Amino acid sequence: MRATEEKKAKGEISTVGDIAATRKCLSFHPDQFIKIILTAMQNARTGCAGVVDDSGNLVGMLTEREILSRIFEMVDDPTINRRNIGKHVDDMTVRNVMIANPKTLKADTDIEDALEVMTKLGFRFMPVVSYDGRKLAGLVDEREVAIHVKNRLDRIKREAAEKEAIFCSLFREPYGASFESIYSNQTLSREKGG
Repeated sequence: MRATEEKKAKGEISTVGDIAATRKCLSFHPDQFIKIILTAMQNARTGCAGVVDDSGNLVGMLTEREILSRIFEMVDDPTINRRNIGKHVDDMTVRNVMIANPKTLKADTDIEDALEVMTKLGFRFMPVVSYDGRKLAGLVDEREVAIHVKNRLDRIKREAAEKEAIFCSLFREPYGASFESIYSNQTLSREKGG
């Protein structure tokens, strides 16, 4: 984790595993009650959580959006008396509202590839799993992945500009002639046939 924190400080995050290692990830068991989980998610200020079995293998994902959608489905259900909705919500378990067997990203997935997948699928959150594809390593947010992609591109541009400055300084003449003026004079003389 310390190495990942150093990568983050230097702007060198390159995989979703690097991102997941820097974030706290909530995970719950399928038989836990939603009313308790909503409070935990609000306290952690997160909109998603992983669902794992007793071995820590990913079996689902929870999002606030999915939980609220299931609650609103109950409100619209004519077979449920409106006075009893609170009781139904209290009885809801993770298993009732989780996204079972969600699409995942492996920990070694490059951040650009992850952003492309998340954008193509329209997912705001995606679980990150270990290299064997089973253990929950964490969750990533599309916005955070996009920020790391932007940081990486900015770093590459900055490094390219520094290398170009060094390269140009190597061709600088001590008498004030620059590489560009020498090059353009040579090009002009060739064009004139000289």
